[in-house]
Amino acid sequence: MSHDTIFSFEEALARVDHDWDTFQMMAELFVEHGPKDLAETQAALAAQDAAALARSAHRLKGALLQFCAPAALESAKQLEELGKAGDLKSAVEVCAKLEMELLRLLVGLRYVLDKGFTV
Repeated sequence: MSHDTIFSFEEALARVDHDWDTFQMMAELFVEHGPKDLAETQAALAAQDAAALARSAHRLKGALLQFCAPAALESAKQLEELGKAGDLKSAVEVCAKLEMELLRLLVGLRYVLDKGFTV
């Protein structure tokens, strides 16, 4: 899957055995909580708390795995690693990239939810 792909609806749906209701619930939860998780990550970075940054990026990474969102996932992985390494300077750019990719994913998920795709 290309990093240009926001997320793979087909792969995400396959992860929940093609159960639209489960996918819809997960997507709705992510649309609600994803921005909060990102805000926690940004707050940890602003506070220069590398350990909190690694934890919040790890949590976000776990949520992103469900949606097969390669660019957002890669950014979350990098941010987690930078937090673990205490490299907060490099984390600023990666956090900005994660924010952009997360916003793209949220738009994509909202689109799928609004269209009401069924299987």
